[in-house]
Amino acid sequence: MNISKKQDLSIVYWLKDHVPSSVHVVDGFPTTSLELPTTSVTALDMRGSPFELGGKELVRQLWRIDVFGANINQRDLMASTIFEELENNIPVYDYDFGFPPPVPPRIGTLIVTERRLTPVHVFEDLVEKLYYRTSITFFTYYQPS
Repeated sequence: MNISKKQDLSIVYWLKDHVPSSVHVVDGFPTTSLELPTTSVTALDMRGSPFELGGKELVRQLWRIDVFGANINQRDLMASTIFEELENNIPVYDYDFGFPPPVPPRIGTLIVTERRLTPVHVFEDLVEKLYYRTSITFFTYYQPS
């Protein structure tokens, strides 16, 4: 499994640890029927820039966590909790040792460099069931242990 997929899975499991067990956590934007409450993780944009002489580069990844709630209060509580927890960065684990391993070895950290929380308006006449949504976008770079 490549490092990008390990980072993606680490964010999914990190998110499961930071929301109540009643919240569905989805890897990728939910395209089937939406069960409320739900959070989803999507890797968006990857950028590389020269870091030092010798060909090293700093790779920054843009991620989006979408928060779907049954009401405004549920959405806002989940979104603000996740947004605040992103200050502490995200541990990255090696999931190549069986899946899911009881205690996967930690191989690094995703350092969060920039965060944005944006409520998204949902048009009632375009969805079957009304829900409330917030999008949290954030940049990370990977720091090996």
